[in-house]
Amino acid sequence: MTMIDRPIRRHRASEPPSMRRRGAHRTARWSRTTAAVAAAAIALATLSATPAHAATVQEVAVSQGGYSAGAYKTASVVADGAVGGSTCRILQGGTVVVPSCTLLDRGATWGKRVYVVDFTSFATVGTGYTLEVGGVASPPFDIATNVWEGYTDEMTAFYRLQRAGVASEDVYPDGYSSIAPSEKIFHGAGHLDDAASADGTEHYDLTGGWYDAGDYGKYAGNQWVGGQIAITYLRHGDTPAVAFDGDDNGVPDLVDEAVFGSEYLIRFAEEFDGALYDIKGSGGFQHPDKHTDNIVGTADDRRISGLGVGGSAKAAGTLAATARAIAFAIDNGHLDPSVVTEYEGIAALAESTALTYYDYAVANQSGPIGSYSTRAGIANSLLYAQVQLHLLTGETAYRSAAETTIAGSSFTVLSSTNYWDMGPLSMAELYPVATASGKTNIQRYLKQQLDYVLSSTDDTPYGVVDQFKNFGVNEPHASYMADTLRYYELFGDQRALRAVLKGMYWMMGNNPWNTSWVSGVGRDSVRFLHTRLDEEAQSQTGTGVVLPGALVSGPNATDPLDPTSGMPWYEDRPVWQDSGQQWRYNEYSISIQAGFLYSIFGLTAVGDAPSSTGTPPVALTVTSPLPGDYVTGDVTVFAQSGSSLTNHAIGPNWTPMTSSGGVSTGTFNVDALAPFTTARVDVRGTMASGAYSYSSTHYRVAPPLPTPSTPLLYDGFGKDGVFGMQGYTWVNWYNNHAGVGSVTNVTEDGRTAAKFFQNPATAMSQAKFQPWHHSIDARGYGFLSLTMKSPSPNNRVRIDVTDGVHNYKLSGNTPVAVPNAWTDYDFDLTAFPDLDLSKLKIVLWLQQTADTDGTLFVDDVELTNKASGTAPTLMGTGFSPSSASATTPVTFTTTYTDADGQAPHVVQLVVDGVIKTMTAVSASDTNVIDGKAYAVTLTLPRGPHTYSVRTTDTTSGVVSTTPVAGPTIP
Repeated sequence: MTMIDRPIRRHRASEPPSMRRRGAHRTARWSRTTAAVAAAAIALATLSATPAHAATVQEVAVSQGGYSAGAYKTASVVADGAVGGSTCRILQGGTVVVPSCTLLDRGATWGKRVYVVDFTSFATVGTGYTLEVGGVASPPFDIATNVWEGYTDEMTAFYRLQRAGVASEDVYPDGYSSIAPSEKIFHGAGHLDDAASADGTEHYDLTGGWYDAGDYGKYAGNQWVGGQIAITYLRHGDTPAVAFDGDDNGVPDLVDEAVFGSEYLIRFAEEFDGALYDIKGSGGFQHPDKHTDNIVGTADDRRISGLGVGGSAKAAGTLAATARAIAFAIDNGHLDPSVVTEYEGIAALAESTALTYYDYAVANQSGPIGSYSTRAGIANSLLYAQVQLHLLTGETAYRSAAETTIAGSSFTVLSSTNYWDMGPLSMAELYPVATASGKTNIQRYLKQQLDYVLSSTDDTPYGVVDQFKNFGVNEPHASYMADTLRYYELFGDQRALRAVLKGMYWMMGNNPWNTSWVSGVGRDSVRFLHTRLDEEAQSQTGTGVVLPGALVSGPNATDPLDPTSGMPWYEDRPVWQDSGQQWRYNEYSISIQAGFLYSIFGLTAVGDAPSSTGTPPVALTVTSPLPGDYVTGDVTVFAQSGSSLTNHAIGPNWTPMTSSGGVSTGTFNVDALAPFTTARVDVRGTMASGAYSYSSTHYRVAPPLPTPSTPLLYDGFGKDGVFGMQGYTWVNWYNNHAGVGSVTNVTEDGRTAAKFFQNPATAMSQAKFQPWHHSIDARGYGFLSLTMKSPSPNNRVRIDVTDGVHNYKLSGNTPVAVPNAWTDYDFDLTAFPDLDLSKLKIVLWLQQTADTDGTLFVDDVELTNKASGTAPTLMGTGFSPSSASATTPVTFTTTYTDADGQAPHVVQLVVDGVIKTMTAVSASDTNVIDGKAYAVTLTLPRGPHTYSVRTTDTTSGVVSTTPVAGPTIP
């Protein structure tokens, strides 16, 4: 162990870059012997291909929710290679019901070979079917006359169980949904003391509404979902299976739910005359009736915050839609006569309150848009209100205002219905009563969206919208499916219906994880929902919960605990394994559910209407970079579409690409992005009709090579660094011998820092802190470096590291006394050779020498190296053959030499900005003083390529060859 106290460093923001480097950058030397070059050429000639292994089927994925008998049916086979000759059949129990089926090869997706099985022709209603390919069976599935009808009760059950201010058992009758909720999620009435003013001096009656998600917040910007529920009933309520009354109260359950949401908005308007605020969640994994004492006027009353004018506009739309839904129910005889008068009064109050919210939003358009904001601003939120008010009142002024907004709306692939953009939903609602010019503008916009959905979902065989990021893809995907179904309902385009079916199958299990992301639906459905209704969520003995029909957010671009993971990523991981990040993939919410609910009810009404692929959009394929690729510097995008598309461009600003021979290229730069950032690049081309075809790809920004001049910032406590950019503070996991601890991000001496605090019970008390469960790949770095100060004389600090197997006291056996002045510390990682640096986790302990409080400030947790020796060289860099095709392997070679005998940390080929690791040509050659050859063999996409090679020995700067033109693949 080495610990070095260094002089106090100035605040990072005031330092020039050269002052922040931990060691001098050394200029690379470029000498090389002719003999070594010749030796490398001889070594290259001995390269041989790795023998191919026998491919195996890994997953057979189906819609675990089942299929309608007369509908399109598809499944996916995921393998690690070509399995075209495998047996394919459908069984029911042990009986073969379909003796053979065809595997349609769809090539590689996300690093796996994918085959599609289309078994639409098999229409026998039954249960317990499995699809078996190569001896591997799918989860069981059913075929029903109308499979969607079987899930309508789960959709309304979800919202009932999210109701705030009521006991679950009071609103969920026994056996209400065919999929039963877990007993342990039932709870008493909670938050009956909502809510206090921002300063806590006044109380408002703001009980009710829905809890937004797995926490217990209620947000102004998400109140549009009540309108979505009402619209679902308005569009499909003439289908008996949609207008059901499961609780036998004389009111269709969709109307029940819309009214419940509207009553909360009415209560808010009575207090604030149209202003709408958030009431944020609080507390741990407890039932809501335990979060507060439910007594008005006590200190735990939740307070309002976050005025949202956009939410007021959406509230106006929801109330108007609810009033319309009540009128529709009365006109169609769906309400029991005994409640008609009551509901006429509710409708009248909803209408008048809608006007209160609308007038407030119009008068306050310069105010804050608030939570769950629409990307086109408050005018976009008002569009929702204007359309619903026109449909309710018939007043043309609302329609005129809406059509003016629509005429000025520019389509962008960043938009979808949900809270981001109320446009598509509003336009679909307005279309039947729009003016002639309004209809033209609406259909043009919605057709652009359909083109995007169709051409984005064809990026993979699974029918999912290709929008993976650091929050699960199912939220935008479900939203787009509802939009697409509405397009089908308006214009009868069977391609849209086919896309919705495929998209629903994705969410119910037809995906490479073979997971149904709909709680309770299917054998392999998500268990560990991120919800405080599960009081055992943080217990290792917990088994998860079922919340009927809840759709979780699903796969991320990468594992939030492991930035080096594959892309995309998903795991049904419990909270106790991932307390900080589980919400990114197993979260549900009333807004995620809204699009899914609409699609379930819409498909119930559609029944087994025919669907087809029709004329699909012209395929546009991004061939580089590919999902999971690490990139650096200037990155070239390669797109192929033949001659059928023109005017290729890169989003988001649609910068023109260079086209030649059916290949288009364009460049973007990632230097400004933090290491391990995952991002998406969109490409589009123009079809002969003028419509666009889209494609997307995802990439990951490479970390810097580990050198003395390129430390890797782990946490700067200002939302920077590999962990810090996720926006979390460290946590106090454990207190040995009692006491308490806490961590807060603060500004101290002008620095962004973390304040670690311990209130011990005795001098033996120890407080344990960690950056949640996060680990970092620290390979190539020699030191863990921290900048610390402590104003507490009795405070002592210990830094531990672990790889999950080995645990070491990195700072030594004796805790460190940190002075009350910013001091830099380097702790030697190389002192522990058994430590697996690829899975490094950091632990910080505080202990006081007396029973007194202790404070430690920490800034800039980094992985660093120290300069020594001379820089290596790279020579003899080249490739062969000089000409190749897209299927011909190209081998790139270089020779690494280091006068100090230091092996490289890594030798990397950078081709078109994409990083590929080179490996030693001869494993037995351990002498780098006289030169060691490295090579990598790969196939390249069509188009012109540029490459360079880079390396480091970790004790000197990066050595890189000059980028040069590589092969052009015709």
